[in-house]
Formats: sequence, structure tokens, C-alpha cells
Amino acid sequence: MLKRIYEMLSPDDRKSCLKVGLSVFVRSILDFAGIAALMPVVALLLGDNPGGARAMMLCVAVLVFILLKNGICILIIRYQTGFLLRLYRKLSLRMFYTYYHKGLLFLKNHSTAQLANEVNFVCYAFSLNILQPITQMLGTSVLIVLLAVALSVWQPLAGLILFIAILPAGYLYVRLLRQRIRRSGKEEIVARRSQDRMVIEAFRGYSELEVSDAYNMIENTFLNGVDAINRSRMRLETVQSVPPLISEVAIVVCMAVLLFFSQGDMKVVGGMFAIVAFRLMYSVRSMFSDWTLLRNNSYCVDIIADAICDSQGNQSEQIPALSFRHDIVAENIRFAFPDSATDIFNNLSFRILKGERIGVKGVSGSGKSTLLNIMLGFYPVSEGRIVIDGQPLKQEMLKSWHRLIGYVPQEVFIINGDLAQNIALGQENIDEDRIWDVLEQVQLKDWAESLPDGLYTSLGEYGSRLSGGQKQRVGIARALYKQAEVLLFDEATSSLDSETEREVNNAIQQLSESCREITMVIIAHRESSLSFCHRIIELK
Repeated sequence: MLKRIYEMLSPDDRKSCLKVGLSVFVRSILDFAGIAALMPVVALLLGDNPGGARAMMLCVAVLVFILLKNGICILIIRYQTGFLLRLYRKLSLRMFYTYYHKGLLFLKNHSTAQLANEVNFVCYAFSLNILQPITQMLGTSVLIVLLAVALSVWQPLAGLILFIAILPAGYLYVRLLRQRIRRSGKEEIVARRSQDRMVIEAFRGYSELEVSDAYNMIENTFLNGVDAINRSRMRLETVQSVPPLISEVAIVVCMAVLLFFSQGDMKVVGGMFAIVAFRLMYSVRSMFSDWTLLRNNSYCVDIIADAICDSQGNQSEQIPALSFRHDIVAENIRFAFPDSATDIFNNLSFRILKGERIGVKGVSGSGKSTLLNIMLGFYPVSEGRIVIDGQPLKQEMLKSWHRLIGYVPQEVFIINGDLAQNIALGQENIDEDRIWDVLEQVQLKDWAESLPDGLYTSLGEYGSRLSGGQKQRVGIARALYKQAEVLLFDEATSSLDSETEREVNNAIQQLSESCREITMVIIAHRESSLSFCHRIIELK
């Protein structure tokens, strides 16, 4: 596991880890010094003459030292935590970048709830539940060694008995339970993912579930998920209850042996040993607790390593320039989905001239939406190619190609923001005048002016404050705002009622008449929606 962690860290992160390791060692030395500073005070208090000015001066000096030591330790903790949180931020971004740029086929074949969990929670758990326990175990180990050496020098028999009592029990704990702890961690995360997905699906499918009277089924599924999480957590909590028992038994045994064999004033010896034993017991419990936490979250290492070790991270790249002045040509395209043996297209060819209005029709499953995704570059073809002005469309050219395209799908994507942000999607500096112009083109200007906050009115989650027709027009306005040269409509009116569909189709037709330089490819389930097209491609 440590090897995989080392491989996934960048050279700068590895250097930072060395600095963090040094800070851990310094903090352990300071903690040991803090315990050692208490010994003279304990000896003085439990001696024959505990009072006096000398004792008061010693207590004040120890207090000042403890306060200074704790202040330095707080700074060290902030430094360590800051490094871990920066690493979480970097890894989470790399995971997000990697998954996002794996493309549409990857995203369609994976659960979005699982991917979101891995990008957000898994990276956080890696930093705070794996790396942090490792640093804490390192510091605790150094402190335990220092305390054990000091105890053995002061009372060799006590040190020997303590090691005999703790080490075998600790070895058995780690040996017997490490796989069970790891398995519990994986089971819990799988249960949590399933639970998140179930809740999201239930909220999104409320209408159908309610009409089908399916709440009891959903409730049972929900409770089964909670029970699975609880079982995993119960096993972990049971395992975590063992280390305190081990450390406490070891301390009691050690104190009994010390009382039996020691000679002289037991008040001072007992008081000093109590302080050392208490700190040792806390350190041992902390060590086992950190180790349990680490093992329970060790699955995070595999997930992150598999996702990002082959990625290059978010780097600036030179985007080849691409223009569109003449035509788009599909040459002998063959395409099949990775998990299918049947071709969607085989030897498909066509040519679209700049400024043409091309309709695409066909029965359900004939590949209409797949064709647009191929033209967008989202689906790689098995054979053939898409050519723009004689230049084959390659992966490194997609960003440049997408800058020329406006895409209006059947379900327009609406972010949880205001109207202006949704139209100028991805643009930092919003041009209000241009937004009003495109709203007028798609016949939404009057509606936008009636909104309580105008362009800055929130559209709600998933555009809950918009009708179906308004969503589609916002999608068209978005394409016009970016001044796209090619507009792709993927059954943009199929989910609308007849009147709204007619209004949106009229808006598209008026747009085609007023912006004749724009090339349009329109998928529609009714041939009447394609009446203004120059040609129609029929997929069979």
C-alpha cells in the first residue's frame, strides 16, 4: 500500500511528505519533553517537603514550557493538516479531470453516484483517513519508543513486563483482524454508494413511484441499505473496542509486577509510573485506532491509483485551429458500442455543405442520436472518419471543433444558477446585450423581462422553474450566444406537447431564415418538423 501511495504522489508531494515526516518527529520529541518536564513536579509533590518558593518556581517554569510546547505543536498540526487538505484538493481535481475526459461512453457505462463518491469522498478519505493516520502512527511510534526506553532505563523490569504484555497481543490483533477490517470498509462504501443512488433515483422518479404506489418498495430498499451500513459499522466498532482492553490489561499487569518487586518509596515511583503508563496507554490505543481507520479505508488507495496513475493531470495544451468554411463529410463510417456485436452503422457516408439545413429521421434505435455523438467526436468510430473542410477530425482537435458547434439535446442541461449563467454557460464575462439579443431571437425576451430578477433569476434545480419549451429555447439561446456556426438538434421537441413543439419548431425555422450562414442538423420524430430542411438523411 505504501508503495502505491508513493507512486501516485508527484515529486513535489514526496518532498512535502519528507517535511511532514520531520515535523512528526519534532512533535514527538516535544511531547516526550512535555512528559519528562512533569517528572520533577511529581517527585517534588510526592516527596517529604512539597511546598516552598522553589517548588512554586519549578511549577511556573514547567507551565511556561508546556504552554510553549503546545503552541509549537498546534503550528505543526496546522502545517500537517494543511498539507493533507492541499493533497485532497489536488487528488480530487485529478480524479474529476480523469473521469470527465474519459468521454461520453465511459460516463454512460458508469454510475454517476459512484463516480461522484470517488471524486469527492474517496479522495477526502484517502487524505484524512489514510495519510493522516499514517503520520499519527509514525509520531505515536516515536513517542512510544522514547517512553519505553525511558521506562526501561528507570525501571527495567517494568519496561520488560510492559513489552511482554502489549507486543504479542498487538501482533495478534493486527494479524487476525486486518483483512476483516478492510473487508468491512469495502462493504460499507458499497452500501453507501447504493444508498446514495437509491435516494437520488427515488427523488427524481417521485411522480412515477407515487402513481405506481411504490413507496413501500422504496422504503424497504432504503431500510435494507441502512441495515447494511449499520452491520459494517457494528463490526468495525466491535474491532475497535479491543485495543483499549489490551492496553488497560497491560498497564494493570505491569503495575502489579512493579508493586510486587519494587523497593523504597512507592509514592514517587507509583506517581511517575502512573504518568508514563497513562501516556503509554493513550498512545497504544491511539496507534491501534489509527491502524484500524487506515485499514478500513485502504480501498481508497486502489481506487485513486487505478484512476489517476496513468493520467497526466490538468495541463494546458495547444489546441489546433479548426475552421469551417465548406463542408462536413462522413466517409465510410462503421460504429458499434463496445459491449455490442451489432453495428449501428456500416459504411455510412454523407456530405453536409456549409449553410445547409439537414434533417435526420429514422425509427427508434436506428442510431440518430449516435450519429450526432459521432459528429461531435464523443463516440470514436471503428472505421471511417469525419472530415471538416478536408481535415480529418482527431481527438486533439475536438475542443476547437466544439467551439464552432451549438448542441441542443432532448433534455437541455440546466445548471443550478440564474438565467444569464445558463445562457452564457462556461463564460466568465457575461455580455448582457448579447443575451438580450439571443433571447429575442428565440422569443423569450418578454418572458425574461417579466422575471423578478430579470437575467439573474434562479432557474431552480435542473431548471425546475422552466417549462419544457422554455428549456429548449434556453438551449437554443445558449448555442446562439456562443455564436456557433453549426447547430445540432437532437430531437429537441420530442418531449413537448403539440402546441409547444410547434412554437419551438417555428423558432428554429425563423432562426434558419434569419441566420442563413449557420449549418443545421436536425433530428426530429415528425417529418413535418423537417419541412424547411434542404435534404433529409433517413436511417433504416
